[in-house]
Amino acid sequence: MLKTIFIAGGAGYVGSKLVELALKKKYKVICYDNLVYGKSSIKKFIKNKNFFFIKGDVRDKNNLKISFSKHKIDYVVNLASIVGDKQCQTIPKIAYDINYYGNKNLTEISKINKIKKFVFASTCSNYGIVNPNEFANENSKLFPVSLYAESKVDAENYLLDQKIKSLEIIILRFATAYGVSNRTRFDLTINSFTYEAIKYKKLHIFAKETWRPFIHVDDMCLMILKTLKIKNKNKVVLNAGFTKNNFSKQTIVEKIKKNIKNCKIEYVDAIVDRRDYRVNCDKISKYLRVKQSKTIEYGIKEILHKIKKKIIKENEIKKNLLNQNCKRLQLFYSKK
Repeated sequence: MLKTIFIAGGAGYVGSKLVELALKKKYKVICYDNLVYGKSSIKKFIKNKNFFFIKGDVRDKNNLKISFSKHKIDYVVNLASIVGDKQCQTIPKIAYDINYYGNKNLTEISKINKIKKFVFASTCSNYGIVNPNEFANENSKLFPVSLYAESKVDAENYLLDQKIKSLEIIILRFATAYGVSNRTRFDLTINSFTYEAIKYKKLHIFAKETWRPFIHVDDMCLMILKTLKIKNKNKVVLNAGFTKNNFSKQTIVEKIKKNIKNCKIEYVDAIVDRRDYRVNCDKISKYLRVKQSKTIEYGIKEILHKIKKKIIKENEIKKNLLNQNCKRLQLFYSKK
């Protein structure tokens, strides 16, 4: 009997790649998504007998109840979220409702339906600003500096307050994503910088010395799937990334320059984004015994190849740039 995963946000950047890998690993997959960005990312799965799509919003309790009643679900992965600082600022109330109350709805229904594991996609942005000489670990103080991070911290606290022992809760604080997916985002640092370097042969970089941890979207999905195989404690929080994958913006730019020649770099001292943190991910390496499968160099070359070969087309890229993503969010939710 195949195990069934309910993936909220399954048509998104991470979700659509998780659907793909889960089907390859012989899981039944229920993709629950309200299709803010359309359904092209999941079209290729429609004919798969182990793939089921349900259109819905995680804020809709009734729709969630009906969805759970129709399927025998083993695991729940919550990727349904308004992701990113500017995206959340664009629709602040809706963003908080989805990121916090949507997660609460999904947790409550998971408890009622005796789900075995609940995986919540959180973020290393929760650390906000960390002493430049230190690496944040899972016990470090959280210092959210955006609505996005605040909503994730509140959602984490709600999950950690749950008393039910039958539901295993895994909170994954993901590093900054990069790489190609079935809906590749170009509002992410590495993806965005690489595209701009190809398109304009010029990069304007703010606060070049600020640090971030990074993770390829494939490795994010492999970590999620690995948590489903491991016997966890009742609740566990893990920095989801690789300690060696902490880099400054300047280092990322140097890696891009090696692959894209004649790109002019202009560094700007102004700080637009206050976040600056390095993260220790040793706990997840020991806990899940995971190894990095895709390097940053791979991610840059992957994007370069897909754009040059027009596998990812210009109109698709433009739809997934930061400002356009924000406009699409605003338009979608203004109609609700």
